[in-house]
Amino acid sequence: MKTDNTPIRQDLVLIGGGHSHALALRMLAMQPHPGVRITLISDGSLTPYSGMLPGVIAGHYRHEEAHIDLARLCRYAGVRFINDRVTRLDPEQRLVFCRDHPPLGYDLASIDTGSVPDASVPGAAEHAVALKPVAPFLAWWTRFREQVQSEPQRPWRIATVGGGASGVEVLLAIQHRLKADSRIQPLPEPNIVYHLVTPDDGILASHNAGVRRRYERILAERGIQVHRNFRVDSIMADHLLSKEGKRLDLDAMLWTVSASAPAWLGESGLQVSPRGFIQVDDTLQSLSHPEIFAAGDVADQINHQRPKAGVFAVRQGKPLAQNLLRALTGKPLQHYRPQKAFLSLISTGDRYAVASRSGWSLEGRWVWDWKDRIDRRFMRRFDEELPPAEDAAASEETEGQESPLMRCGGCGAKVGQSVLERVMKQLVPRYGTDILVGLDTPDDAAVVRPPPGKLLIQSVDAFRALVDDPWIFGQIAATHALGDLFAMGAQPHSAQALVTLPYADERKQSDDLLQLMSGALTVLEREGVALIGGHTAEGAEMTLGFALNGWGDEAQLLRKGGLRPGDRLILTKPLGTGTLFAADMRHQARGPWVEQALASMLTSNRTAAALLREHGARACTDVTGFGLVGHLAEMLRASNCTAALYLGHLPLLKGARECLDAGWLSSLHPQNLRGQHLIGNAADFDQHPLWALLFDPQTAGGLLAGIPEAQSEDCLQALHSAGYPQARCIGRVDSAGTPDIQLNP
Repeated sequence: MKTDNTPIRQDLVLIGGGHSHALALRMLAMQPHPGVRITLISDGSLTPYSGMLPGVIAGHYRHEEAHIDLARLCRYAGVRFINDRVTRLDPEQRLVFCRDHPPLGYDLASIDTGSVPDASVPGAAEHAVALKPVAPFLAWWTRFREQVQSEPQRPWRIATVGGGASGVEVLLAIQHRLKADSRIQPLPEPNIVYHLVTPDDGILASHNAGVRRRYERILAERGIQVHRNFRVDSIMADHLLSKEGKRLDLDAMLWTVSASAPAWLGESGLQVSPRGFIQVDDTLQSLSHPEIFAAGDVADQINHQRPKAGVFAVRQGKPLAQNLLRALTGKPLQHYRPQKAFLSLISTGDRYAVASRSGWSLEGRWVWDWKDRIDRRFMRRFDEELPPAEDAAASEETEGQESPLMRCGGCGAKVGQSVLERVMKQLVPRYGTDILVGLDTPDDAAVVRPPPGKLLIQSVDAFRALVDDPWIFGQIAATHALGDLFAMGAQPHSAQALVTLPYADERKQSDDLLQLMSGALTVLEREGVALIGGHTAEGAEMTLGFALNGWGDEAQLLRKGGLRPGDRLILTKPLGTGTLFAADMRHQARGPWVEQALASMLTSNRTAAALLREHGARACTDVTGFGLVGHLAEMLRASNCTAALYLGHLPLLKGARECLDAGWLSSLHPQNLRGQHLIGNAADFDQHPLWALLFDPQTAGGLLAGIPEAQSEDCLQALHSAGYPQARCIGRVDSAGTPDIQLNP
């Protein structure tokens, strides 16, 4: 998230969260460049470390121990994180196209998406389980283990196709874990036959003879059948067929054959090798497009061909970071020559491994311990050992760059007309006949014809960006702003946007505005809301708000002041966004925690509001900045009632408890905490683990409503079925009288 006043002059976009990029991000964080915005686009906030994947399969490591948290690393490095899948590049226009986002512009790009198994064999994509991408493979592995445990008497036949290190390691890890599962469960050891299928004369063809002999012995000792010279011709649901006509019946086929590259690289016009990998020179620059760099498995360094092994991707991280910085500043690039010989450590499923380099090899439990120390030391670089990052605002200024202090205030701070025109041409709002003047015919003000007999209901909301991705931020801001109208039972109709864009040149402001408003429009149009105007300005950081119009019937409006004694208090969404994003700003929140929080914030309150009304809601509000206690107190004051809150029933976002325990609290929390005098028995609960949650400010939070007791259970079931799985009854309205809240554990 950009918080300094330096105008954005260059965009560096990193595509993919591979090992090279992870290391480069860590290094770039220690050498910030004013005026340079760095963006990482990755399909997922976690990226697996390949060296520990067999250990995850075997049960030696937890999932989080073997994954780099890219979202947290980006926050630490001051890098914008975009969670999306890249589908192609336009090198001529310097645009990155993604599955969900509008195109993103770049001045310099780097690609480290890794490789994927070659699925060109007929039936491979449909019937085989690929080791990459890792996330779907691990999901399959969890399901398969459960299936084996549920049918322990069934004979199972499992094979890895590919005789390289990954095929051998994965099969041995699977065997170890399934045997361990049978010892843990009160079940007999499953009847499983393991197969290793290789098109070569032997296994581990790229390793020395000593390594091959050791693994031939280990596979024989473990009872694994090796099928040599088995060149797979096609794959069916339950068997493999070889080019020689051999058939191998199987229940599970793991595809670990030689790597290939994503097809979009060549389709984008980049110069690629016959297998589709980006061809780069010794500076890691694309041979065809010098503004694009590539590293890791996705790149072929044409002067120094090396195997697709993680060790080379790790070694490329430092020279890649250095050359990206040099390219941004116009300095000569440095050449990188990868080593020829490298240490290889291959595990055997249990805590045992084989080490090799050049012509020698060793094995033993001590080798696994050695490998374990190396892998854990590598992962600590992205968690425990992140060095303090230099404050970009205090960094040396780039010579000749425009000072933000010279940019005008007042109307001179508006975003330029050319920027607006460029973006408006790409945004096509849809209007009904009741919009007389909107964005399609811009004038000094928008004009709307209200329907006869309806009340005009208005609300306004705005806040600074809490995520770096403007497309996601646009959706959050729109969802949050609509909450007030939904809470009152209004039908949202139209909106005007209030935008502040970070200081930047015209093209970059156009890119930001397009991302921001495209995200907002996905929400507004889904809810039937027309964007009819707005105002844009520039400033130190991105902000977005909306002035909203809605229609409603007076008799159907839901106010805060309608609670009655005996009503049940129902909350439709979990709590914890304040503490989670406070931790995220300090680089402490885990990527999956933030992902779940974003999913909750992007869940519309429309359906929840309708269900609450259908089940007799008498009062409603949305829980946002004042926290649960603050908003409940407003309802009690307006209704002249007291209430009891059930602490044990409060729904929490994943990770919120950990962030609260660590003391990561929102900057608004101290002000909200002043409302503790509203809690009659506060002294009995101010040390409770969830005490701070009561005052945690929420963004795009859920609805809080009073429902008659007789309809509360049906209401909850309807909410759960409609996509609000954490909706809870969190308390009851007790009696008429002075507003007071009593806590109940």
